[in-house]
Amino acid sequence: MRILQVNDFPIDDDGGGGAEVLLARTIRLLRAGGAEVGLFTAADLPDRRRTAFRYLSNPVACQALAERLRSFRPDVVHLHNFYHVLSPAILAELEHYRAGQRVRIVMTAHDYHLVCPNSGGTWFLPGPDGWQPIDPARIGSLAYLLSRRWDQRGWRYSLMKTLQHLWHYRCRDAGHVIDLVICPSRFIESLVRQTGRPTRWLPHPAPTGAAGQRRVEEPNPLRLVFAGRLQPEKGLDPFLRAMPADWDGTLTVIGDGPERQRCEETCRQRGLSARVRFLGRRTHAETLAELARAHVLVLPSLFMESYGLVLIEALAAGTNVLASDRGACRELIEDAGAGYLFPPGDANNLALQLDRIHRAHQTGTLNRFDVSHLLAARSDAAYVEALWQIYRGDAAERAEVA
Repeated sequence: MRILQVNDFPIDDDGGGGAEVLLARTIRLLRAGGAEVGLFTAADLPDRRRTAFRYLSNPVACQALAERLRSFRPDVVHLHNFYHVLSPAILAELEHYRAGQRVRIVMTAHDYHLVCPNSGGTWFLPGPDGWQPIDPARIGSLAYLLSRRWDQRGWRYSLMKTLQHLWHYRCRDAGHVIDLVICPSRFIESLVRQTGRPTRWLPHPAPTGAAGQRRVEEPNPLRLVFAGRLQPEKGLDPFLRAMPADWDGTLTVIGDGPERQRCEETCRQRGLSARVRFLGRRTHAETLAELARAHVLVLPSLFMESYGLVLIEALAAGTNVLASDRGACRELIEDAGAGYLFPPGDANNLALQLDRIHRAHQTGTLNRFDVSHLLAARSDAAYVEALWQIYRGDAAERAEVA
């Protein structure tokens, strides 16, 4: 079987974001199973300039993909993220190719861009903390889409996102070329189903060799860790501003981005600099090692997490989690039977959760949890077997979709 994996960004030495981490893992597993796997990303474009027009419809990406399809002749095209650089215009190229060749087209929904103009499932009120989750009951309404600002940078960027979404998914119905949308959480599956596309719930695989049970509780101080891009949507700066001034513990920040300076300034203003350490960007392996050394992973996202791969990585290392109650975080924490949730922007509730964490740490019970059942259901073998079913379009897979 020849499988072409398609993603905006290539896989780099640092692992990239969550989509790139899963992409690299998927390719390794498929090749180990005997598949011939190709990769098409922005790195394959002869001209990688990014313009407003190419954001809406990238002809360079379409031509490059057409050439790759003709030379590789895939049995399956597996889409990941493609709207930042390649643009949804490649869906029309796939439809054109399928007119003359038999090919199955599937997509992993890493985010919400099939559902609304903002990939994080978020719209924005004026102000730095004006992040608002979408209303699932209203995302089908054209008036709802046109009356919301879908980008925190302003109305011009919002207009571009709205035009891309409406043109490709509402006017041209380009998404109909996708045979199946793979959803890593039931939460995002419930939203994608509203687009009319067939779906299947398939969680991302857990880290290899993870036991899911914590070593003996380590002594003070309580160590928190944040791992992710330092972007506004990740919510680190609001988290630092909402933390109680007398909070007892340390926080290690892994990652870099435009919000780093603001976060460091918040630490200086609040007297947290001695307790918050900024490590900058680290490789995926180094990040996993830092997660294993911490007591609690912090995921204070302002947008709606579609899965939260880092939550699984932390729990697999025996590290508890504290996450914002948006998107799929609640679902994952409830499935795991471990973790803490707080509503973004609620400083009182955050203080309550941190106090619960501190008391559990003092009694040595914070990380005495067992998530082996969760990890077993997310093994490499279970994941890749489900992928083979999806790629073949087996009767069992079709029955589950129905």
